[in-house]
Amino acid sequence: MADIRPLVSLDTTSFSLKAPGYTAPTYEFAYGNYLYTRAFFNEMSRVQQGLLSDTKQVEVGGKVLGFEKPGDLLALQNYMSLLEGSKNAVEGLGKKGLSVQYKALTNLYSQ
Repeated sequence: MADIRPLVSLDTTSFSLKAPGYTAPTYEFAYGNYLYTRAFFNEMSRVQQGLLSDTKQVEVGGKVLGFEKPGDLLALQNYMSLLEGSKNAVEGLGKKGLSVQYKALTNLYSQ
């Protein structure tokens, strides 16, 4: 299976990330979160379309997974769980970054 974990680097005001089939340069937290969420739902749609097609198979990380083998179902379940976990991690970092940014700007302008 391909490595689907997002690679996230955090600095003071923005983060850069990589998603399945998607690479983003550094953006503001909210825009980076939007881009990753869009990539997440595009990947979810691709997997769903593959499973609902006539072949009932989907390619994940260069390997074709289907409904015939329990191992394929387990691999697909793990892939979807990791995909959801990655989305939650990026959302959490984005929210935390926005919170820090808001507090820093509030303190700056309240003085």
